[in-house]
Amino acid sequence: MKIQIFFLDKNQMKIYVDAFSGEEIVSDSFNMEEKFEGVIGEVQSQDIVKGALNVDVGAGGHFGGKNEDEEDGGVDDQAQKVNNIIDAFKYAETQFTKADYVTYFKAYAKKVKAYLEANKPDRVAPFQKGAGEFIKWVSANFNDLQFYCPESYDMENHIVLGYYKEGQASPAFVYILDGLKEVKM
Repeated sequence: MKIQIFFLDKNQMKIYVDAFSGEEIVSDSFNMEEKFEGVIGEVQSQDIVKGALNVDVGAGGHFGGKNEDEEDGGVDDQAQKVNNIIDAFKYAETQFTKADYVTYFKAYAKKVKAYLEANKPDRVAPFQKGAGEFIKWVSANFNDLQFYCPESYDMENHIVLGYYKEGQASPAFVYILDGLKEVKM
């Protein structure tokens, strides 16, 4: 008797890549809230400390740690504060005027619509409705927005928007979900 066992990993990480360039944009390791008919996904980022750690094991300077009479124990601390999403996906901030962003978005939305018509026809109508609501939100909040392009600095595909929600020390990032493909890792 032959027995086959299949293991399905339900905890596989998902990476969301630009549907046109294939570039990694965000992953499901960040909690995403859908908005505007599921067209937009929003993720709250955090500032984190990246770099050297100073761990005191209680042995003073015997293992390179800090003696009570030493200021810093001779350790070159390279720790720096970074934004977890900007750092993970290597976003680069860019600039748009309101007119330039509207021009970009119209061209990008046209590409996304054509992509949806070919691959997900049931998403075309919700995309058109949600994209209209989204561009109105962008226009109303334009002065509070920051714009980021992915590591390749490809300005014709997915541009990520960031803004600070009230009471948050780090920006929330906004993604056009219909312009992304899900890849399981």
